[in-house]
Amino acid sequence: MSEFHWPAETGSLDFHTLSEAYASGQLTPSKVVNAIYDRIAARGDDHVWIHLVPREDALKAAAELEKTGYDGRPLWGIPFSIKDCNDVIGLPTTNALKEGAYIAESTGQAVTRLFDNGAILIGKTNMDQFGIGLVGMRTPYGACSSVFNDDYISGGSSSGSAVSVAAGLSSFSIANDAAGSGRVPAGFNNIVGIKPTPGIVSNACVSGGGCVKTIETVSVFALTVEDGMAVMRVITGYDPSYPFSKPEADHVPLDVAPAPPKFRFGIPAGAALRFFGDSEAEQLFQEAIERLDAMGGELVEVDFTPFEETQRILYEGPWISERALSLDKVLAQYGDAIHPVTKKILENSGQYSSLDTFRAIHRIAELKCATRPVWNDIDVLLVPTTPTIYRKSEILADPIALNARLGIYTNFVNLMGLCGVAVPNGFRDDGLPSGVTFLAPGMEEAKAASIAAEFHRRVGVGLAKHLNPYPAYGAPRGIPADHREIAVVGAHLTGMPLNHELTERGGVFRGKTRTSGDYRLYALAGTVPPKPGLVRDPKAEGPGIEVEIWSLPLTGFADFVERIPEPLGIGKITLEDGRKVSGFLCEPIALEGATDITAHAGWRNYLASKAA
Repeated sequence: MSEFHWPAETGSLDFHTLSEAYASGQLTPSKVVNAIYDRIAARGDDHVWIHLVPREDALKAAAELEKTGYDGRPLWGIPFSIKDCNDVIGLPTTNALKEGAYIAESTGQAVTRLFDNGAILIGKTNMDQFGIGLVGMRTPYGACSSVFNDDYISGGSSSGSAVSVAAGLSSFSIANDAAGSGRVPAGFNNIVGIKPTPGIVSNACVSGGGCVKTIETVSVFALTVEDGMAVMRVITGYDPSYPFSKPEADHVPLDVAPAPPKFRFGIPAGAALRFFGDSEAEQLFQEAIERLDAMGGELVEVDFTPFEETQRILYEGPWISERALSLDKVLAQYGDAIHPVTKKILENSGQYSSLDTFRAIHRIAELKCATRPVWNDIDVLLVPTTPTIYRKSEILADPIALNARLGIYTNFVNLMGLCGVAVPNGFRDDGLPSGVTFLAPGMEEAKAASIAAEFHRRVGVGLAKHLNPYPAYGAPRGIPADHREIAVVGAHLTGMPLNHELTERGGVFRGKTRTSGDYRLYALAGTVPPKPGLVRDPKAEGPGIEVEIWSLPLTGFADFVERIPEPLGIGKITLEDGRKVSGFLCEPIALEGATDITAHAGWRNYLASKAA
């Protein structure tokens, strides 16, 4: 057993570190929970929590997991927090309005799946009231701060969620994003924010089903892209009980593959790239461009006009009226208790007519149409997560105008149906972090995440407040004693047609890696569904073939192997790190009529090339 040291005061809560230690017995969920509550006590009144789960309740949940031992569920023993506009059965929901508190009697599909996969709830977090704001200042519970400087804002509206992750009080947090609330706080706290395509994660858990149902998304804060996407794989899916849920959610690829060796990335052209005098943020963004160039990215300057016009429509147009559907009654009942800035915004929600609404809907459709050639030309759009960061005193002096500035690169994303991954991009000389966001068309989370993850690793600044090292995701994760690993290469990959054959047998996703370079991959002829064949060839000098590592319980493993049809079979595969695992191999006889696709370095890349 390798030496393991996890300092209780500053140890990383990333999934890889915790799951490895749980599987090996070097750490327990109870120890992690106790360490978190000690950290919370040491921070004092940091305004992160609206409702903290009692320590004894969290320890009880940890003890229940420990009774049966580590079972490989993706969130087993992983501590999380949740923004207080999301209902959790038996806990209060306030939406940052104390007077409107109620005890939730139900929750939604997304939250239920977290508990079903072994996650441990620490508490419900502070937020801008009703989720209106990008600053984290509009709350009666006191304003959070950036974990790097108490004088600066945390970002919002998902303020407490971001700080809980950045300060090492939770491994991930469930937040919400209509205009940037799941991305802006990530940039101000050196963490990752994943904003999915609207409709692929059910908003049924959101108080009232969501204030902005047409565009709002549940989002995820995490320490790394890999961790955030692991949560996304749990919570994403069609929810027939929620009217804005999309059936195609069940088929969205959510893997984090190696970044493509060549790709095109856009940035806003000309004067649209604004930093409002923050020269250090501007310099850090230039360094991001250079980093992407070193990764194999080709820069494309993009006309940002349609994106910028769309972002203005969100708060300068009739979308604020959608909030009135659920909040007009609240405004009437609790008007005197509502934060004055929030109240001022809500009082303007009735100024728009149905004519204004349809005019805006039509205009956004035109603007989306105008951007289609852009997405045909680039893989991702790179933008600063925010143009700058502000002191709390600056926001108090000018709360609406400065808030609007923070959203110039975020407000348009949901209105256009896009997805985005916000990641750290280094630090200014004053020690404050800066971030960038990778945007992609709807349902292309995997593309944005794969590039963003490699970018984040190359930034090299460490994770969150304590700057813990980036996890070695390529290394093998510990697995339960009754599980066996298997490498899959084709139709059994995450999101592919036969992946259910793994999950139905208790399969647990372990990670992605590549084979050694002496393998060839072929597209086999006449297979249904289409399948590749992996063959070892000592003469090959290829890039290695992308594989996913899964583990199966012994009974499930035996049944799975028994059902594999010829000409495929299971043999030992050598991975790029020299480790050998069981995996899919192909009989040479099946290569007659097959197409050599080794140059694509993986089945997923090959399919993407055919669809292009």
